[in-house]
Amino acid sequence: MIYDRICLMEKFGLSSSDIASLIFFISCTLIYHAFYYYRVAKLPKNIFKGKINIIRRTWVENMLQPGNAIVAVQTLRNIHMAASFLASSSIVFIGSIIYLIFTIEQTSGIIAGKGTISLPDYLVFFKLLILMIMFLVSLLNFSLCIRLLNYLVILVGASQDTIAETMGMSAVDYITRMFSIAGIHYTFGIRGFYYTIPLIAWFLGTKFFIIFTFLVLLLCLKLDYGK
Repeated sequence: MIYDRICLMEKFGLSSSDIASLIFFISCTLIYHAFYYYRVAKLPKNIFKGKINIIRRTWVENMLQPGNAIVAVQTLRNIHMAASFLASSSIVFIGSIIYLIFTIEQTSGIIAGKGTISLPDYLVFFKLLILMIMFLVSLLNFSLCIRLLNYLVILVGASQDTIAETMGMSAVDYITRMFSIAGIHYTFGIRGFYYTIPLIAWFLGTKFFIIFTFLVLLLCLKLDYGK
């Protein structure tokens, strides 16, 4: 089955180096983040996100104190605005890519211009499609983040006893859990933007694709394991 899929990709004009670099990109992305969230779950104090999750809980405890609801809502609104802006940016990028796909002949002519590598129409289409999927992933995650933030605004002002009775756990635990999930979606949305950089570099060649994949991984390592 894997061999058949590789043959199908070759029919789209992907060379062996294109296929290898794409597999490398997908494997590195999935393996790194699977291991990363495993570490967050098992050793939270050794990972930046794990530390933030611990601090986030204390923030929730403080915000649930009388008189702090307005501060909590303002903070959540700021995060909401950032996520909304990035979601809107994703929509703009997706629309632009769709336009390039529907004008594929002109797009191929631009990419095959002076100083760039000549690419067949179907190869440009495939790379644009992968790039659009990455922006769609970002859009989905930012949308889910916004959805949870809307719920959080309501929960912060709700009765803690009602939350505990309805959800079967303390208000602090439930709100912290929802806030953490919103943070995960926000992180994946931002990471989607990061990983569009190697995909854009792919239009320049597989070497640039691999180099920028390494650079983005190094950036993620710096962000995830730094202080």
